[in-house]
Amino acid sequence: MADFAGLPVVGPEEVGFDSARLARIDATMGAAVERGAVPGVVTVVARQGKVAHCGVSGYLDVERKTALPLDALFRMYSQTKPVVAALTMQLQEEGLFFLDHPITNWLPEFEGREVLAPLASTQHVRGEPLALGATQAMTRQITIRDLMTMTSGLPSMGNMPAALSPLLNQVWDGSGFSANDAGQADPERVHLDMVLAAAALPNARQPGEGWEYGFDFDVLTVLLERATGQSLDTLLQERIFGPLGVEDCGFYCSPSDAERLVTNHHWGEDGALIPRERPEDSEKVRESLGKQVSGNGLFGGALMTPAAYTRFAQMLLNGGELDGARILGRKTIELMTANHIGDWDIDLAVGPGYGFGLGYCTLKTIGRGALPGSPGTYGWGGAAGTWFFVDPVEELIGLFFTHVFMYQFNPMADLAERFQKHTYEALT
Repeated sequence: MADFAGLPVVGPEEVGFDSARLARIDATMGAAVERGAVPGVVTVVARQGKVAHCGVSGYLDVERKTALPLDALFRMYSQTKPVVAALTMQLQEEGLFFLDHPITNWLPEFEGREVLAPLASTQHVRGEPLALGATQAMTRQITIRDLMTMTSGLPSMGNMPAALSPLLNQVWDGSGFSANDAGQADPERVHLDMVLAAAALPNARQPGEGWEYGFDFDVLTVLLERATGQSLDTLLQERIFGPLGVEDCGFYCSPSDAERLVTNHHWGEDGALIPRERPEDSEKVRESLGKQVSGNGLFGGALMTPAAYTRFAQMLLNGGELDGARILGRKTIELMTANHIGDWDIDLAVGPGYGFGLGYCTLKTIGRGALPGSPGTYGWGGAAGTWFFVDPVEELIGLFFTHVFMYQFNPMADLAERFQKHTYEALT
């Protein structure tokens, strides 16, 4: 292989790796496929703009045993966020808005919001009082920065009292974002309706009072579309994917490309992998209710190939430019990937030692973790088990792709961590 993703492929030693140690990646991934831990895996490691490792193992579909191609289309789910964040910062560079502008400039549906009043400990369990009248005024408006740092306080499954969680069904149901969501192939509502349903609910907490994984980038999606008058799909094609020279990316694939779309898997009751959503049944191909475009990653998020995401990651490492195409300014990349949430940690989402920037987790210290790395490394993952990281100190990018829904929430599912560990341990 002379090149991958438009980057030259070189021997590991040329860019400071021990080839025998780097070969542990393929051995680990191949063994995982063999024992049925994952249906298939693609891994990519590049340093100093050159690819030192590119491996592929396994199958598109664990039952059909169709070989996983290197140009497979993976559902990015939440790993769509970093791409949308780059788009948002590009528009901010052009002066369309500033990060501290209130979202109500474009989303008047979020005017006059209330915040749930603090509950006593017994009320969290008993749901007393259940009336949504138990609210207080919002101290300030939600801003674009709040959405990008996921500190908006918008309601989510993680921050609403359990007794009130049924109210969130109108926001999440049909998005494919729960293990038993029967609406994933034929959603009953369009994405805009789901966002506006969230606008009708009170905030779980005051804006800026805590980090919470939630609905923020879905709200940001609608804001970007209203601010520009274009769909998010079109914006990404024109401003990110097109300039990067990547093809076949977007929120849907054509029927002719469906044979490269990975089958989405999950675990059955016996722990074995089983198909969850195949291309012939997928709304990603059929567009049964019109396009469901979520910058947060609902409905599977964007579809991208390993080569496409590699070019995106390399652009970030390069300070916003790749092959003469300037996507973002160098200082904008630094702003976007810095820690914006202070001493708050996001341990439950990524692991110890991480803060969060504008759409990216960022490593504050290696002192609390079990994996080697460099402070300032940033990245993010997706609900099907994908993960990428960019290490500016080592001039390094790493990308991991698999296709098992909610993979990272299985305590035994640690291949992304093993991939990152092998990568750093191979540096000389």
